[in-house]
Amino acid sequence: MTSKQKRILALGLIGLLLFLFGYWLFPKDSGQPEYIFDKSYDIKPADVHKSREHINFDSIKSSRLPSSKESVSNGTASTKPMEQEGSELRALFSEGLINSYTTLNFFKHLEHKFRESTTLGEHFNAVKEYLLSEFSEKEAKKLFDTYKKYLQCEMDLLDEYKNFAGVSSPEEAVEMLRQIQAFRRDRLGEKLADKLFGTDVKAKEYAFRRAAIVKDDTLYGKEKEKRLAELNEAMWGDETATLDTHKNAYNQYQEKLQIYKKDLNAAGSPEARRAKIREFREAFFSPEVVAKFEEIDRQMAEKAEQEESYRKQAEAIRSSEELSKKAKERQLQSLQNEVFGDDAEAFRRREAIRKGREKLERESSLTVEDLPKAGQR
Repeated sequence: MTSKQKRILALGLIGLLLFLFGYWLFPKDSGQPEYIFDKSYDIKPADVHKSREHINFDSIKSSRLPSSKESVSNGTASTKPMEQEGSELRALFSEGLINSYTTLNFFKHLEHKFRESTTLGEHFNAVKEYLLSEFSEKEAKKLFDTYKKYLQCEMDLLDEYKNFAGVSSPEEAVEMLRQIQAFRRDRLGEKLADKLFGTDVKAKEYAFRRAAIVKDDTLYGKEKEKRLAELNEAMWGDETATLDTHKNAYNQYQEKLQIYKKDLNAAGSPEARRAKIREFREAFFSPEVVAKFEEIDRQMAEKAEQEESYRKQAEAIRSSEELSKKAKERQLQSLQNEVFGDDAEAFRRREAIRKGREKLERESSLTVEDLPKAGQR
């Protein structure tokens, strides 16, 4: 190879290295979020719901065998077959000892059940004895070994993030979730970490990402709906249709109002706004429930109009230069009785609370901006 060829090859290699370095330093933004658990993971909405079902382990009948001392003192010996030992509790582990539904809840139960142990060693001994009394030796060993890894990991996790600042946005919450799950995968191995925590983390990740879209006040409803559909597809795939199965109608309705908040605020008239809200209500509720909503709306409108009328008349009384302070107080009380009737006393209590709060805010020497400085002092 000639010197000229060598120089060309060297320049080519340098160019390639610079390109790779630049790509690493300034990667091209694909515009696609990097999910902790996307649809490629076998975690379905039904799995999330099942994992969140409450299990009262304390109510499960114990099948613990009497100890040898108890058997001798009673003059009896246990004749319970080994394969039936712990069958009541074991029934909860029908999908395997380490599963996405029962195991994490059971481990949290063990933490609580033996929380009064004075040392970690004492705690582990108590847990081991309990597991051996409820499961076969092989099953107990597997659960105990996994529990030790789990508990040590969670203790280390608390220590690792004890100074972690609180999150202030859904995006920060997702990033914190990502770091926590990465920590668990590093300590427990990816398979075990995802088996124990996958459903919980995916549910939280989805909730945070969904909230970021729903509560974005810069977007109109149609754009939010489009982004939510893309999120659902990316995280749940073919299971998207089952997402709302476990949501009640009222929560879905409230979320719809939040999604179309900008549209409602931009409605051309109060009538157009009410028509849009009625459309949402009819999509989630029966005609009878929609009628009740409208009756509540009517009552609230009357109350707001009533209060507005009172405040205008009250302002005229307060600004009068012909009335003394005591005369103003008498006329205000008389006006309250006239306008609010039986609810006059409740209104006076609300007014006293409002005025007290306003006075406290005016007299407070600290503002939001001052609080960090005050803490330092």
